[in-house]
Amino acid sequence: MKKKEIEQAVAKCWPTSRERLLGDKDFLHFMRYFPAGIGDEVKRYFNQVATGSENFFMVPDREDKQKAVCSRCGKHIVLTKSSHKDRVTCPKCGADGEVVHAWRRARTQAKYYFTYFERALYDKEAIIARSFAVYRCISAATGEIFEDYVPREYYLMRPMEVIHWTHECDFWGNEWWSKRRSLYSKDYVMELNGYQVWLGLDRLKPLLKDSWLKYSQLDAFFRLTGAEDAFRYIELYQKHPQLEYIMKMGLWNIVAEGLECRSFRNIFNWKGKTPKDLLGVPIGKGDMLALSALAVDMNTFSLALYLKKNSRFSLVDLAQKRKELEQLSHFDTCEMFDALKGYGVCSEETLKYILRQQKKKRYYGIRGVLIDWIDYLQDCGKLGLNLEDTAVLKPHDLQQAHQNIITQLKIKADEELDKQMAKLKEERKQYNFTAGGFLAKVAESSSELIVEGKILHHCVGTYADRHAKGKCTIILIRKQEEPNVPFYTMELTPAKQIAQVRGDHNCGMTQEVEAFVESYKKYLAEVGKKKGAKAA
Repeated sequence: MKKKEIEQAVAKCWPTSRERLLGDKDFLHFMRYFPAGIGDEVKRYFNQVATGSENFFMVPDREDKQKAVCSRCGKHIVLTKSSHKDRVTCPKCGADGEVVHAWRRARTQAKYYFTYFERALYDKEAIIARSFAVYRCISAATGEIFEDYVPREYYLMRPMEVIHWTHECDFWGNEWWSKRRSLYSKDYVMELNGYQVWLGLDRLKPLLKDSWLKYSQLDAFFRLTGAEDAFRYIELYQKHPQLEYIMKMGLWNIVAEGLECRSFRNIFNWKGKTPKDLLGVPIGKGDMLALSALAVDMNTFSLALYLKKNSRFSLVDLAQKRKELEQLSHFDTCEMFDALKGYGVCSEETLKYILRQQKKKRYYGIRGVLIDWIDYLQDCGKLGLNLEDTAVLKPHDLQQAHQNIITQLKIKADEELDKQMAKLKEERKQYNFTAGGFLAKVAESSSELIVEGKILHHCVGTYADRHAKGKCTIILIRKQEEPNVPFYTMELTPAKQIAQVRGDHNCGMTQEVEAFVESYKKYLAEVGKKKGAKAA
C-alpha cells in the first residue's frame, strides 16, 4: 500500500489512534508489503472457495419450487430437492448449500471469516496473509448479494522477521490496529462467535516452493499431523531453522504437542545444529527409527532422552520398552528418577526394579510402583531406617514393605494441619464433583485422611502435611449411595493435574472409576478455563 491507501485503511480508527499509526514508521513500512483494498481475485476466492459448503440456493417463486439461484455462481439451476433447508449441490459449480424459500426467509444473512495467503509486494520470497470478516446478505426474491469485507489481521512472514498487526474495537465502536508479540490466528475465536471459518491453507501450500519456507517441512507437518494453524509453525521455524532437522528425524508428534502447549520443556537445544547437539545425546544412523518410535508424546520422549543420558540403555533398547515408558511417563517422572539417585539408585536399576515389581503385582500401574517406592523411602527416613541396606532400599515385595512402614508410623491427627486445611476449604470447594453414580470431595481434615488410609490400606495419611500446605490436593472418591465409605483416593498436583488414583491396597481403577476420572479431568479443564477467563 501507498500512504494514501494506508490512510484509507485506518480511516475508521480513533482520531488519536489514526494519528499514531500514520506517524509510526514501522507500521507504514509494514503496510507497504500489502496490496490496497479488496481486489477481485480476493473476492473471487472468497465466493468460489472460502464459503465452503455454506452456500445458499434461493427459490423466489412459490409456484415453481424446483428453480433456484445459486449464491456462489449466480446461475439459475433446477433443484433435485426443493424443501426449505434441504442440503443440495449446484449442478453448475458443484457448490454445497442450503435451499431457502423466499416466502419463508426474505433475506439470508451469513458471517464468514477467511485467510488469504499471497506473495508480498517488494519481496518475492516473503509471504503475506490477510484475514477478512465478511458479512453477506442475500435477497431470496431477487438473488442479489450484498457483501461487506472487513480486514481483521495482517501478517508478514520473511526470514528476518514475522510480524502480525490485528484489528481491534471496543463496545462503543472505536477501532484501532495494534502489533502483537507473536503470530496468532483468530480462527477459533471467530468460529465461537458464529462465523464460518476457512483457513486458506490451499493457497499457502503452493507458495512454499519458491519462498523462504521451501525447506521448512511445513507441508509435511500438515500432512502428518492434520494441523490447521500454520502461523505457530512458521514463527517457530523463523526463530529456529533447526526445526527442519527435527522434522526429518520423525519428531513431528513432539513438534505438534510443543506448538499446542506453547512449550517444548527444554527438550531441544535450539542452538544445536546436529541431531546430537539438538537432543543432547549421541544419535547413530541406526537410531533414527528408534527415535521416531519413542516420540509418542513429550513426556515419553523426555523420559527416553533422560534414560539415554543417565543409563547404559541404547535408544533401540528403550524403543523396545516403549509401552512401559509410555505408562511410566509423566511431567515429573524424571524428577523422581533424580530423587532416587539421591538414595544411591542409578536410573538403569530404577527402571529394572519397578518393572520387576510391576510383574510381581500385576494390578499395580508402573508409575504407581515408582510413586510407592519414593513414598516408602521417605517413610523409612522418618523412622530412621538404614537405607544403605539393600534389603531396606529395594525390598523384595515393595507393597508389603510399604504397608509395614505405614503401620509403624502410627500417624496422629494434627490440629494445626486441620486449621491450615480449613483456610483452604472455600477455595477448594470448586474441586467437588458428582457424575455417573460417584462423587469427588476434597479431604477436610487430617483425621479424615488417616481413616481413609487405614480402611483402604494405603499411605494417604502421610500426605496430610502436603495437603494442608497446598502442595497437593487430596480428593476422596465415593459412591453416591455410600458417601461416607472410603472407596478410592485421588491426588491432584498444584497445577491441578491428576497424579495418582488409588483404591484398596493401592489397587488400580475399575472401568467405572476410570470413566468417572476421565469426566473429572474434563471438569478440571473447564474450571481452569473459567479461572483463566476471570483473570484476563
